[in-house]
Amino acid sequence: MSLRRLRRNCEERLADLPVPSPFSVPALVRNMEAVSGRRIILMPLPDHMQHPDTACGLRVKTPRWSLVLFKRRATENQTNHTILHELGHEWFDHGGTLSPEDLHRQIPTLGPRLIARFTGGVAIQARAHYDTVEEREAEVSASLIPLMARDQPVRDDVLGRLDSSLSRPVASRRRRRP
Repeated sequence: MSLRRLRRNCEERLADLPVPSPFSVPALVRNMEAVSGRRIILMPLPDHMQHPDTACGLRVKTPRWSLVLFKRRATENQTNHTILHELGHEWFDHGGTLSPEDLHRQIPTLGPRLIARFTGGVAIQARAHYDTVEEREAEVSASLIPLMARDQPVRDDVLGRLDSSLSRPVASRRRRRP
């Protein structure tokens, strides 16, 4: 699938995403929970569990709730991108499951007993490789969601204007003329 087609497909599937105004990841999670009726728990990966080979993000999906584990990154935008990637999986209802061996490769610091507990009848996805359509969809959605939020009105106070001037492009993208 071409990138253009992938983006268009993701835009269509994200059209009903309840993007909050003003935008924040916790507010998006609350809105998604209200629509889906499922609990979504965001949890930073503890420092002692981080390893250079650890996946950036991990989603554990059960019938009633999803757990999103994520690495804290150098900037808030990078951390949010990782979380939005996993929330893209959640919104699109992706269901790929890692084997216990793959999960250990993605998070080497997890012990065998904890892995056995995690893998008992739940779907697990880890963000490390982008070789599947589902991973590419989640990655594109993580880039599109902030753009959807950008199109919302800007708060008219000093902090709102400052945030807007630093985090939004000066003008909307123009299409090239043929």
